[in-house]
Amino acid sequence: MNSRKKPIVIVGSGFAGINSAFTLKKLNPTIPILVIDSQSKFIFKPLLYEVLSREIKEWEVAAEFKEIFANSGITFLRNKLRSINLEKESLELENNLTLNYQYLVLSTGSINNNYLIPGVDKYCYFFNTLNDLNNLQIALQESLDSGNVQDLSIVGAGPSGVELACKLYDLYSKKLNITLIESSKQVLNKCKFFNREEAEKAIKDRNISLLLNTIVDEIHENHILLKDSQHKKNEFKHDLVIWTAGIKPNLPTFEQEIETNNQKIVTNQKLQIESYENVFVIGDISSIRDMENLPSTAQNAMQQGVHVGINLDLLLKGKDLIDYQFRDNGEMISLGKGKASISGLGLTLSGSLAFEIRRLVYASKMPIVQNSLKSVASWLINKNNIFREN
Repeated sequence: MNSRKKPIVIVGSGFAGINSAFTLKKLNPTIPILVIDSQSKFIFKPLLYEVLSREIKEWEVAAEFKEIFANSGITFLRNKLRSINLEKESLELENNLTLNYQYLVLSTGSINNNYLIPGVDKYCYFFNTLNDLNNLQIALQESLDSGNVQDLSIVGAGPSGVELACKLYDLYSKKLNITLIESSKQVLNKCKFFNREEAEKAIKDRNISLLLNTIVDEIHENHILLKDSQHKKNEFKHDLVIWTAGIKPNLPTFEQEIETNNQKIVTNQKLQIESYENVFVIGDISSIRDMENLPSTAQNAMQQGVHVGINLDLLLKGKDLIDYQFRDNGEMISLGKGKASISGLGLTLSGSLAFEIRRLVYASKMPIVQNSLKSVASWLINKNNIFREN
């Protein structure tokens, strides 16, 4: 049998999946590639906060997959993966569809982690998708229509929680009392020191309340049960709660047993499942042996996607694969309307200029060139002077 009759299948089309598809297609234009995703749009999550604050338009962060892959030679199928049979090299999808693959790339991303805390799914709002964004906007409007100052709690003071808190304060400073609740001893616990310092200043300047070393025990309709570092419990009133306390891998279902670590699929440093070397795992669901502490960021996902594209091309050409090496290009944090902090590659910068640089860098990462150009044009039209402080 000619193995090329079976495509290379990529399941999941976030940052990792898209970069693996386009990298491989560029290196090996004739190879058949099929990308599968349950959603119709790619969401550029790092800029969702600017959609909330109306600094950019929704079209700038949400692109239809059919547009992304149009005229690329890559086939896109909207469907949901049910299970994987690694021995038979087959995928079971919805609508009783079975597909066979030559090589498989799994990049199914992450989902919200409620840590089995009662009330999280029932009473909290999230911020990972366009639906989350729309639901939060509706809830905020309905709550603020009461005319009373509302108590908003944000659980989790990582990048998502901090960025949301600063944006919402700048939008509704006289209508919201915002409290950030964090289980560790500091905000941005896993981020760079400069960005953490700038975030602490931004939170203080905005009079956002901060509860550190505080664990959420339960969430109810109008209050949260908290526990401090001394295990003392108390009740905290709220009108709205946003949950940004963590994510977990969105693992597919396998017919065979596979090795996992912290709920992620273990791979070798070439990003393959060791017992099934025609299967690659990347992004938030991947745990690379001896490299377990890599960040769950878009930057890492993009790099892994490119690396898998290169390794697949090498594999198809009968050449030796190369080990993955993460390159830390720094991090960028939005800190309110028109403000940001950047730390990396020898640069530390905060304020309006940092926000503009962040905006342009992310525009360049859009998966559709036309959208990147339109996004930059939109930014230029709305800015009088990149160096002017707001």
